[in-house]
Amino acid sequence: MLIESDPSVVTFSERPGTILIGERYHQVDFSVRYADKSELLIAADSPGEEDADVRDTLDTSALPVRFIPHVELVAARMWIDNWHRMLPSIVATRGLISRSLLTGIERFANKPQQLVTIEREFSTGDPTVVRAATFQLLHEGRLTAPDMHVNHCHC
Repeated sequence: MLIESDPSVVTFSERPGTILIGERYHQVDFSVRYADKSELLIAADSPGEEDADVRDTLDTSALPVRFIPHVELVAARMWIDNWHRMLPSIVATRGLISRSLLTGIERFANKPQQLVTIEREFSTGDPTVVRAATFQLLHEGRLTAPDMHVNHCHC
């Protein structure tokens, strides 16, 4: 979820293979290509490291490897939970959100606004599309919501 919500991620692949570190094979959790770099990610306590399939061994000299400590994943729990609620809304409304709505919301939210305030300003009925447009702007990095790291999104 952290990868899917990161606007700098261009593409990613889940469980692309294994890498040999020292004398132990590790299952790579993700291969990620960002706008400016690429890397392999291994989350702490990844299941199946001991059973890693060594037939698909990746070249660690080609891409840097980043280990994500368990504590970092725990600290991101609220952010992850919020994106679990928002991503389905973004996907379900693809093709329904106009550029003018996105631009209007982006201009309106040039200073911090609550989601309900944005919905009231732009909804003409069901706020679903306005909510999804706001989430899309967050996903694209055009809006920020630092509170979402520590508070549940009311979405």
